[in-house]
Amino acid sequence: MRYSNGHMGGVQDPALLHSKQSVTAASGRGIARLVELFRGTRSSERNREEAARRQLEQARVAVRAWKQRAGAAVVRARMLRERLTRVATALRAAKQHLEEAKRERPSVAVIRDVFGHRVRTLNARVAARSAGSREGQLAQLSPAYRAALQEQPHVLADVAARIELDGLCWWVPRPSGTARFPFRTIAQTRDLTGGGIMLDIGANVGRMSIPRVILGDVTVAYCAEPDPVTYACLARNVIDNGLRGLVLPDRTAIGDRNGTVRLLRTGSSGNFRVLSDVQPVSGEVVDVPCCTLDTWVRQLDIDLEAVTFIKVDIEGFERRLMLGAERVLGLPQIAWQFEVKPSGLRAVGDEPADFYRDLKRAFTHFIDLNRKAVGTRVRPVADLQEALRYIEPDQKTDILLFTACDGRVE
Repeated sequence: MRYSNGHMGGVQDPALLHSKQSVTAASGRGIARLVELFRGTRSSERNREEAARRQLEQARVAVRAWKQRAGAAVVRARMLRERLTRVATALRAAKQHLEEAKRERPSVAVIRDVFGHRVRTLNARVAARSAGSREGQLAQLSPAYRAALQEQPHVLADVAARIELDGLCWWVPRPSGTARFPFRTIAQTRDLTGGGIMLDIGANVGRMSIPRVILGDVTVAYCAEPDPVTYACLARNVIDNGLRGLVLPDRTAIGDRNGTVRLLRTGSSGNFRVLSDVQPVSGEVVDVPCCTLDTWVRQLDIDLEAVTFIKVDIEGFERRLMLGAERVLGLPQIAWQFEVKPSGLRAVGDEPADFYRDLKRAFTHFIDLNRKAVGTRVRPVADLQEALRYIEPDQKTDILLFTACDGRVE
């Protein structure tokens, strides 16, 4: 007997068929459950992915919002920084203007401290006002002034320009053709310089002495100017503006000896200087008369007790002037204004440190007239070298020096 494919003798076995059907049904149900489980898993995954995508999009929206807020905050911060910068700049400018205003304002303490000097020189200053013909005396002693009195204005036309300046007829050497009065400096120094005779050493065309005389700050100004062309303009400015006898110009250099010196000219007003004996010559050089300050005041019979102010601007020759001014430097009532330029001092063979040392021996206090200088307006002369370090090597400033009655300014 042979069995094949669930058949017995060609007849299908019912039990076997039923078993096979059961297995097939069970397999189908299992597969269905697996499919259903798989589908559920995929659906859950999709749900999770969808939830994740929503969360990611929400996060992106939140990030964009934060970025926008952060950008706005950055813009506000930048605007605030810019505003703070403007405010800080305005405050610095206001502070600078305040400091400059303080430096330009005369000091009550200084006026009070030099008052004693003015009291002791009062008689001499009154006598100077009523003195005889100072101009006649100058004309006798100064050949250059005698010549200027006789010279016609048109003679200057080739070398100088005539302009109108603050109501005055004003001559200046060519090619400059311009000028202005130093009213700011005059205002800065009024607490120390007024009331008596002024000596203007390196007077140029009178831009410092003439306005002081007109304003009544000084009773009379004696001017020393070595350059021939500049001196001719100075004398003409005195004559044309009715200042004869009030401004007394003499053509001479003031230094450490009596005789002559070489003057290097560059052809424009104020651009010339005295040469030392060892300096090489390059440019137009003129021999000019020279004397010490002590000699000059003696020759002109200037009453030093009536002198209250000396201005010195002689392009680096300042220390040489001091070496010939022992008598004048010994008078404590005189305030001195010096232009200080380290490179100019070195050009004639002098070291600024030596010049500062000489000033320390002669005075007690100084004022730096540079409006942007740092430090208090009135300082002890012991601070001078350190205070002027900022002008090294080739800048310059003007300083006002004086001797306090009791050696200190409160």
